[in-house]
Amino acid sequence: MKTSQFAFKPPANFGPIGTIVLRVLFAVSAILATIATYLSVADSQASTASSPLMIWLLVVNLVFILILGAALTARIYKLFKENQDTQGGARLRLRIIALFGLAAMVPTIIAALLGTLINRSVDNWLSERVYAVVENSSDAAEASVTAVINDVRNNVAEAVTDLNDESVVAAYSNAPVQFQEFLALESQLRDLPVLVIYNENREIVFQINNSSDLEISEMSELNWIAARSDKDAISVSADFVVSTLTKLQAYPEAYLYSASQGPVTVARQLTATQSVLDEYREAGHRKDSLRTVFVLSYIESALLILLGTAWLGMYAAGLIAKPIGDLAAAARAVRDGDLSVRLDRPKARDEVDDLSQAFNQMTMRLSRQRRDLDSARLEAEARSEFIETVLSGVEAGVIRVDPTFRVTLANASAGRLLNIPTESLNDSLLHEIAPEFLSALRETVESRQTVGSNIQLSSGDSVKDIHIRVSPEADMNGFVVTFHDTTRLVAGQRQAAWRDVARRIAHEIRNPLTPIQLSAERIRRRFGKQITEDKETFDSCTETILRQVGDIGRMVEEFSSFARMPKPTLAPFDLNELVKNIAFAQRLASPTVSINADVPDKVTTMTGDERLLGQALTNIVKNARESVERHINTGEIKVGNVSINVEIQDETALLIIRDTGVGFPTEDRSRLLEPYVTTRETGVGLGLAIVNRIVEDHGGEITLGDNELSDSGARVNITLPLTIIREDEDAALISEGEV
Repeated sequence: MKTSQFAFKPPANFGPIGTIVLRVLFAVSAILATIATYLSVADSQASTASSPLMIWLLVVNLVFILILGAALTARIYKLFKENQDTQGGARLRLRIIALFGLAAMVPTIIAALLGTLINRSVDNWLSERVYAVVENSSDAAEASVTAVINDVRNNVAEAVTDLNDESVVAAYSNAPVQFQEFLALESQLRDLPVLVIYNENREIVFQINNSSDLEISEMSELNWIAARSDKDAISVSADFVVSTLTKLQAYPEAYLYSASQGPVTVARQLTATQSVLDEYREAGHRKDSLRTVFVLSYIESALLILLGTAWLGMYAAGLIAKPIGDLAAAARAVRDGDLSVRLDRPKARDEVDDLSQAFNQMTMRLSRQRRDLDSARLEAEARSEFIETVLSGVEAGVIRVDPTFRVTLANASAGRLLNIPTESLNDSLLHEIAPEFLSALRETVESRQTVGSNIQLSSGDSVKDIHIRVSPEADMNGFVVTFHDTTRLVAGQRQAAWRDVARRIAHEIRNPLTPIQLSAERIRRRFGKQITEDKETFDSCTETILRQVGDIGRMVEEFSSFARMPKPTLAPFDLNELVKNIAFAQRLASPTVSINADVPDKVTTMTGDERLLGQALTNIVKNARESVERHINTGEIKVGNVSINVEIQDETALLIIRDTGVGFPTEDRSRLLEPYVTTRETGVGLGLAIVNRIVEDHGGEITLGDNELSDSGARVNITLPLTIIREDEDAALISEGEV
């Protein structure tokens, strides 16, 4: 625990002797000023008060007072320097001294009254009235009136400047309501209760009157002439109402009239003092020596009172500023974060002691609260990190939106599933990033319950099957949207259903197929020699039956192959060599089509079933080659090509097959990977389905798109892991679509 020690240092002392000398000087000056004042007031003869000895005595006394003032000024200057060096450490003491100085105004007023008595005594000596006092009062009153008129003139000039602004001039004709509001604002801002806009015909166009005591007065013809000549047109009434008329240069023949009430007492005082001054103008001049005595007596009395109160204020400031300074230093330490600071309790049990005790209790409570807050903050941060870690490891996408459907939280899986950078999801509107989610979200808002649904989400060239679940927060302050990709699950379920259909079809067709084939062959052998008429027709019919039976048999074999797709036999092999062999075989099959393979120079070892993957890649490249051939046959292109690119990224192989053929259809493109969906007239629709099955059994993914490097053609992306780690049971479940 720390104890605050406020560095209170009084201004530089003058030492014990210097302090005594200053006190003696103050006492002597006070005595001399008192004697001079007494003689000036009490003596009935002016000779004593105006004698040279008295004048010199007062001059010496004034020197003493100036010395005292210099000493006080030096100490106050030290306080100012300390205040600057400590950044406000002496501010309180300076304020206390200033307050004591203000308190000295009361005795100064008393000294002024004494001066009035002295002036009356001098009048008795010279048989004259206090001509100078009246004259000074008249001048002061005239100065006050002039100052009031100048203030009005300045306010009017500022108002004219504001009104001559281009935007205000435009509002004069185009927006009278706004101009009226601006005129009212100028009336309040410039302290001009009455503002009127006249036109050339002296008709009122706009007016503001914020005073019930003031009325719009008529300006004289001379004032109008002066205003037209761009001169000051000011009129002051008997009750001190100051009226002005000014031409607005930026307006077509417009004049600004203002009226404001001046201090009535000033006008009355001016009238009274002027009359008294006229009465005493015939009086003679006062004697300079007596005036000097009176002035010096008054100045010395006032200065002594001010010096005394200032010294007293300085002493009191020293007593008060010490505990307040300690408190200020401790408060600054608390402001800087040090809550261990404590105040020493003073010996006197007073308000300062109560304040010190309350401050110490406050800092102790703040210290405990800060420890609790730090502990809660660390716990909240730990929980937040834990939640973020959990969300980042979840494969399902998680998004939190506020009541306005603006995203406030999203995990990495959400960005991956939506194909949007995770940092771009935050603070985005849901309808901008995933409009397909809005129907489920609106249903949740209406039912105030958790809602789940299955949707299809377009992502680039593919369409994903997404299962979405929307849960409302307490009091509907937000919603949590969880969603995951069920594309492979749905595809597995569909393939399982199609495999069952294929198995049943193969079984039902295979049973009668063999008897039909045997019967056709027997008919041809038994009756072929006996038929002499139209033998060609007989042979053609039997040949057709046998050929169609063979075609149906091959179709049944395809059904059977799709239904009983074997599990991959995993073994390491060189993926680059497999790709090059497939490209070479397809080049031999169609020399007119350019087939190129771009593989890495380094051997790419992959774990998988080389035979099945070769079958899948051969099917893809063969389809691409045939598509190019069909495109060439249509005459749209003369030369076609197929390219196979192998890219290795971390532990993943990306195979990109591009061709310049007819390309994939845009509509229902993702369904081409399903069984019995084909774009060729002679196709069964099982080729891409078998390829997709083989790729999925190897933990990969296949997507269909357009060839971005050519005006036409297709692109097939196959992503395969170089190493497959799985259990046989899990692989079987995935292959059967049972998830």
